[in-house]
Amino acid sequence: MKRRDALGRVALLMGGALSAPTMLAFLEGCKKATDTATGMTFPFPADRQALVSEVAELIIPKTDTPGAKDAKVGEFIEKMLKDCYTAADQESFNKGLEELEKKDFLKATPQEQTAILTEMEKASKTEIANADKEKKKYTEAGKEYTDASTPFFRLLKELTLLGYFTSEQGATQALDYVAVPGRYDGCIDLKPGQKAYAL
Repeated sequence: MKRRDALGRVALLMGGALSAPTMLAFLEGCKKATDTATGMTFPFPADRQALVSEVAELIIPKTDTPGAKDAKVGEFIEKMLKDCYTAADQESFNKGLEELEKKDFLKATPQEQTAILTEMEKASKTEIANADKEKKKYTEAGKEYTDASTPFFRLLKELTLLGYFTSEQGATQALDYVAVPGRYDGCIDLKPGQKAYAL
């Protein structure tokens, strides 16, 4: 499968909304990290890996299908950040992890963890809205706008969904997987309770 096709399919699963840095990282492929001033340490120390995996599991918990930990989404996120993202996005991600560490995220109750992540999601939506307004001002004035880094929670959520639904567990157990698809049927009715198709 071509990278662009995979990106399009994952974007459909995620409601069509991937941030520009995630799309660029996916389309450009792997790169060598050259900036060491981001604060990120690769490979992640064990406590960082546990933190990333725990947050991913809260986003996609284990139910009757495997969760993010089962699909090793934490390892996927680390690999993507290291090899495919800019120093600005790595720095933004690092600041988000530091904020979670200051709040003793791993020691918090599940309800407190959910509240922390909900607050971070609201903050990221506000940050994105402000960046969009700023970009509009620049474009209306005919100036070039340099994209800001993706907010931590948005980046984490995108990478969690991308990692999960492109993993074997996500594609085969969370979605209706057809290993060898047959003929193309353009219009298929979904039965009540049927899973979305893995494309």
